[in-house]
Amino acid sequence: TNKYLSSALLRRHTSQHSTAQHTMLSLGSLRLRGHAGLGSAPPRGRFCLTRAMAKPMELPSSFTTLRPLKDMVLVKTADSEKETQGGVLLPDAAQRKPTSGDIADVGPDVKGLKKGDTVLYSKFGIGATDVKVAGTEYCMLRECDVIGIMPTAAARIEDVPQMKPCQDRVLLRVEEAADATAGGVLLPSSAKEKPTIAEVVTCGPGKEEDGEHVDVKLKPGQKVVFFKWAGEKMNMPDGTEYNVIPERDVLGTIQA
Repeated sequence: TNKYLSSALLRRHTSQHSTAQHTMLSLGSLRLRGHAGLGSAPPRGRFCLTRAMAKPMELPSSFTTLRPLKDMVLVKTADSEKETQGGVLLPDAAQRKPTSGDIADVGPDVKGLKKGDTVLYSKFGIGATDVKVAGTEYCMLRECDVIGIMPTAAARIEDVPQMKPCQDRVLLRVEEAADATAGGVLLPSSAKEKPTIAEVVTCGPGKEEDGEHVDVKLKPGQKVVFFKWAGEKMNMPDGTEYNVIPERDVLGTIQA
């Protein structure tokens, strides 16, 4: 187990370093998947983000139940991605796992999530661990590493605007980057400045700090400037970009 955890931590550190220490989920990893409930293989139609696949820690067959403690959340993950969007089959070592699933159980200190919620989560949290119990794969992670709750179990990418951010996160609709300089010179995609202005779509309920509940101060409809490397980026089929970030990464509000 110690060897697995050390390897997992090294992989996470490498991933964070290569992305300038921010947690951003790749646009190329967006897929549509379906879901028929806990313990079943998801049919077509479900939206999920994916990550590089790592072998989970498998419990001995004599153990059939895993109960989370404290603020931990046990998520039943969707099936691995077995082919690329172009239809190329992936070998086992190259398959990708989603960072979405249904909550199978929660610890006693979890406040904002419940069993059965369909969630998106970040795999960059130090406490996130893949585990297989009785042949079923789960992810055990802290409540603070859950990004948001999707509106339905069979959520699609088009449902992202209806996602409920968790804790102090806010869902932003990002403005497009400028296509030309102030002098009128057209910019190639690689030279465009990363957009940092967005409109607040939805706010999370807030979080507990030092035993007290702290509400999110931002409101839907406000225009904000945010830290350019922050959050979890998601792109819609029509090109609209959304981002879910902690309120602390919003630098300020703006108005005309």
